Amino acid sequence: MEAANPITVQADSSAVISFLLYLAIIVAIGVLTAKFSSSGLTEFFLAGRKMKEFIVALSAVVSGRSAWLLVGVTGMAYTIGAPAVWAVTGYITVETFLFIFVGKRLRRYTARMDNITLPDFFESRFKDKSNLLRIISVLIILIFLISYVAAQFNAGGKVFSTSFGMSESKGVLLTAVIVLIYTILGGFLAVSLTDTIQAMFMIVALLFLPAFAIFHAGGWGEVLTILRNFNPKFLDPFAFSIGGIIGFLGIGLGSAGNPHILVRYMSISDPRALRKSCVIGTIWNTLMAWGAVFIGLVGRAYYLRPERLPGQDPENLYPLLASAHLHPFLVGIIVASIMAAIMSTADSQLLVAASGVVRDIYIRK
Repeated sequence: MEAANPITVQADSSAVISFLLYLAIIVAIGVLTAKFSSSGLTEFFLAGRKMKEFIVALSAVVSGRSAWLLVGVTGMAYTIGAPAVWAVTGYITVETFLFIFVGKRLRRYTARMDNITLPDFFESRFKDKSNLLRIISVLIILIFLISYVAAQFNAGGKVFSTSFGMSESKGVLLTAVIVLIYTILGGFLAVSLTDTIQAMFMIVALLFLPAFAIFHAGGWGEVLTILRNFNPKFLDPFAFSIGGIIGFLGIGLGSAGNPHILVRYMSISDPRALRKSCVIGTIWNTLMAWGAVFIGLVGRAYYLRPERLPGQDPENLYPLLASAHLHPFLVGIIVASIMAAIMSTADSQLLVAASGVVRDIYIRK
């Protein structure tokens, strides 16, 4: 079943149209929410603490995923097989804990103290009168999030280059412009609503693509046979050492320190609703994670040798598999899902960084 020659993703008018429709929706949300978000700092940076549980659940989940899930985990599963599941198990577990235990307390305390940002919270919680803790917190956020945002923009440049033949530098610029437009116009409300739309794109793509690929391969049994013949340990999640499994699980610890995830809990209208958000978010997280792992496994059955992949890079598997098994219009949706993962993280991080500069440095200097 392995392809005879390397396959590249070709730009198609239908794919371009579907992708442009996605971009139009995202920018429109920014424009439509601009009036509400411009009414005050709490409205711009926390949507007035009026967000509902479904939006909080999905925006918290997808803002933490970035291109790492759609591009990185699929490539990881292609390379190492079933043990890649441990890389997603860690963050699903940690974020479930955050929803239930951390989120509720954070929301109640920050509302009572009128904290808008995490540096606000730290200063209030530890009763720091010197402003030193707030300034150090802002600097840490800026240092790490700016580099993370830059990585997301870079990933966007690669997606545009691979999918539509655009130069990577132009792709980076286009990604930055799109994210900045709706983030600046609509603030937290626009970011959360676009994250919710992007979550829809991501889960549809992650569930339907492996399903189509498995069907075209002749069924799951055929895929299993090919993978077992390729490497009997490829389908064994315990093929890794205990140390390797623990290391992969440790990836989830990063979620607890991501301000763009924590701020979602601060925005919900009723802290008691975070339990419902937890159920929704955990289900969404699990489905997307398993979809990414299955794409990597099925992709290995189609392309046993990395030489068959564009640039011999497993991280190019996702759009490649889409172009081979889906209608061009749906390929545009797949590209949109990658951009959704990128932009849902970049916009959230930009907003957190901006809140640190505006609220914690400029206004409270």
